[in-house]
Amino acid sequence: MIKEKIKKEKGVTLISLTVAIAVLIILANVIIYNAKDHLKLENLKAMQSDIDNLKDKISIYYAQNGKIPASVKYTNIKHLKEANMISDTVDLGDFLVIDLSAIESLTLNKGRDFEKIKSFKTLTDEQAQNYTDLYIINEVSHNIFYVAGITVDEKVFYTNYTADKVDKEAVDLRYKEGIKIPEGFYYQSGTKEIGILIRNADNSKTYKWIPVDENITQIPINVRIDTNQKEEFIQSVNTYHGYYEDTNVNSQEVIYLGLQNWSPVYDKEGIYQDKNEDTAYIPKGFQVSQTPGENTINEGLVVKDSNENEWVWIEVPKSIYTTAQSSEDYTNIEKDMQTYVSDYRTNPYMDSWYAEEQHGFQTSEDYDNWKNSMLKSVYEKGGFYVGRYEVGTQTFRTSVSDTLTTPVIQRNAYPYNYVIGKQAQERATQLATNGKTSSLLFGIQWDLMLKYIETKQGKTLAQIKEDSTTWGNYSNADFTITRGKYSMNNGTAFLDVMTSDILKLSGSNVLVTTGSVQKNSTLNIYDIGGNLEEWTLEYTGDSNSPCTLRGGDFISNGSNYSVFARYSVKSSRSFYCDGFRAALW
Repeated sequence: MIKEKIKKEKGVTLISLTVAIAVLIILANVIIYNAKDHLKLENLKAMQSDIDNLKDKISIYYAQNGKIPASVKYTNIKHLKEANMISDTVDLGDFLVIDLSAIESLTLNKGRDFEKIKSFKTLTDEQAQNYTDLYIINEVSHNIFYVAGITVDEKVFYTNYTADKVDKEAVDLRYKEGIKIPEGFYYQSGTKEIGILIRNADNSKTYKWIPVDENITQIPINVRIDTNQKEEFIQSVNTYHGYYEDTNVNSQEVIYLGLQNWSPVYDKEGIYQDKNEDTAYIPKGFQVSQTPGENTINEGLVVKDSNENEWVWIEVPKSIYTTAQSSEDYTNIEKDMQTYVSDYRTNPYMDSWYAEEQHGFQTSEDYDNWKNSMLKSVYEKGGFYVGRYEVGTQTFRTSVSDTLTTPVIQRNAYPYNYVIGKQAQERATQLATNGKTSSLLFGIQWDLMLKYIETKQGKTLAQIKEDSTTWGNYSNADFTITRGKYSMNNGTAFLDVMTSDILKLSGSNVLVTTGSVQKNSTLNIYDIGGNLEEWTLEYTGDSNSPCTLRGGDFISNGSNYSVFARYSVKSSRSFYCDGFRAALW
């Protein structure tokens, strides 16, 4: 019976045992894999938490000390470059090890190699390879990287963004709770809720942040500033939603955040990408405006060079080239450009040399080489730069015999008038920096500028070509002068806009300093309509009056002398209405 019962019982077979063991192995591997995967994700979160913590702490340190807590140069970044983690547009300076010992109340998950190198003044390339558990910061962009990186699913993370979304915006550390600390000041105490206090460099004055929630149109009653700062103050308050006020009850002094905020200096040529993902070429040594309304291509991208001269990018789309085959196919490049701007062409005007040493070009070969360098650059880079303002001077001119001073492209300069064409070209070429070329505009460049204004909807074709009265400084225009200086006697003397805005009425002739009237601008380009007629390098086709002036002047009528119009003059002409603008490529 017992035997028989045993025979009837079903035992564990070798096959089922094998299957059970295999399942257990698979489950064990899954558990081990999940544990490893979880650990990797936790490591990634720890690094990202560290970077967020460091950003906050470094921002506070910078606000208080005016510098970042880092000095030891770190060169072991080849793997970061190969992983496409470094931006060519903002990560421009050296990489430095973050000095963790200089930051108070800092707790990190990683970065322990800092203890091993904190006594070093420099790190050799060989030494740098031995220390990778470090946080480094780019001295220009202030982007932070973890050198060792964290690997998850065969991807390596070095910072809080990925290679396909490289951070192209520099980190401005002069902020406390989203409120900007002006240059020359440092954070003292307080919060956004109770009021942020800042002090000047010599600790003689303290200012408190005054928030302004809604846009204003007038200066607050308790604020006392020069009238010529009114427009800029209102723009600043509406942009940053507040201003700083002196805490001394007997003082009405205020500090507002200037609208000219600039990117780090490009230490090599680069490409700027705006928030719309439109791009522009940036020369070495230049900075890009970060002011709203000046930092996108569609609104008129503003840059400045190392001499504080300001330029606006003129985009020329690559799609216009239907016949040009290369950057040295000069004939077809020019032909395609002329087709693109056909609305603004006028026969027999052309960009060609004539036997009068046009603006300093002694031979046709000299002229053609100059023009070809421009055509090649515009073709390759997708555009060129034009002076934001008419070329100016720091002392006003009253005759052609006045000394030819250093030219500038800056706001509130006197118009650089009383120059013959050759002198205008000589001054224009002096504005180049870092190996670039500056010059008077060729006719095709003036037309490309007008086409850019039209396509970006700065002004209509009719406002450009038929009647520019509404947006130019003409005799028949009326507008308000809110800043700078103005002259009612053809530039013999200038008056400051001090106590109140100046109303210029139709029928009066008023010459203004550069950038004095916001209305007389479009896409951040000032006074191409009226104020001064501007010398160009275009040939009129008339050997008696071979030189071309464009843009009209302050004694002309905007319907007869539009922004588009051309005027034939002798190369020896010198007049109080004659000035010039520069192009850069």
